[in-house]
Amino acid sequence: MQIDKVLKVFKDKANKKFIISSHKNLEGDALGSQLALYELLKAMGKKITLLSPEEVPDSYSFLPGVDLIRYRPHLSEIDYDVACMVDCTGIDRIGMVQYALDKAKPIVNIDHHVSNSRFGTVNWVAPDISCSGEQIYHLFKRAKLPINKRTALYMYVAMVTDTGSFRYTNTNAGTHRIVSELIGKGLNPTAIYRKIYEESNKSRIALLASALSTLDMTADGKIAWIRITKDMLKKHKTGMEGTEDFVNFPRSIRGVKVALAFREVGPDMVKVSFRSNDRVDVSRLAKIFGGGGHPSASGCTLTGTMGEAEEAVVLKAKEIV
Repeated sequence: MQIDKVLKVFKDKANKKFIISSHKNLEGDALGSQLALYELLKAMGKKITLLSPEEVPDSYSFLPGVDLIRYRPHLSEIDYDVACMVDCTGIDRIGMVQYALDKAKPIVNIDHHVSNSRFGTVNWVAPDISCSGEQIYHLFKRAKLPINKRTALYMYVAMVTDTGSFRYTNTNAGTHRIVSELIGKGLNPTAIYRKIYEESNKSRIALLASALSTLDMTADGKIAWIRITKDMLKKHKTGMEGTEDFVNFPRSIRGVKVALAFREVGPDMVKVSFRSNDRVDVSRLAKIFGGGGHPSASGCTLTGTMGEAEEAVVLKAKEIV
């Protein structure tokens, strides 16, 4: 099994130094699975460097290990034996971290997206598992290592965010059994949810109001979308971090089957988030545009203007709804 191949690399005494990283646009699973894997490798006596292609969003600053993550490191100074990539569908998704990689050294690719490109030397891709954080849980169990409260927090954050608070189709009975065990380590689900989703600032709320003012829908009401532009960020003196869940507002409209959020992330570069309310597989839609993800939650990044991205994506969305 692939999980055993991963553990074989981890247990190899010749592999003493590891780097761990994840994808751009950091969210709960990317961070939770990185930090949980850090705890696993540390328990095995390894030396670990956590790398990030960008700053950790403020909504996750409560996680006790985020200060260990190196943002914009001096890549030439990084020495390692094995690189571990978690929750990452392709090597291009890790941003500047890819320039720290030595092609002669192994990459362990741990991911749960069906669209994963199998870019690693060792690939454990498990689309039947809710998130990469859950994969790390199974690594702990397979290695017979104890899960403490801190590690349980990392795994829980990965699972609660990537399942849409246990609403998405990647949630099953096994997910809830694991979550029950994690909560039993002393976690407070209410406090965690509040930290991630209910603590905000005035600038972000003002940005949300601006985004919602752009709400548009198809004539049949099955597709709804919003826009978040650079001008909005400038007006409200805030950044794009923390806007990933904005797409859930058009998703909450009665009758909507597919919700979209178009985010202007650079010059002629638009990130699109897809959410499904029904049995529509939005990962198919994301794949058309070079993206990927889950049947109910996916994304992609397009080159072009906001108007061009909107026109192309909505047209294709109409074809699959």
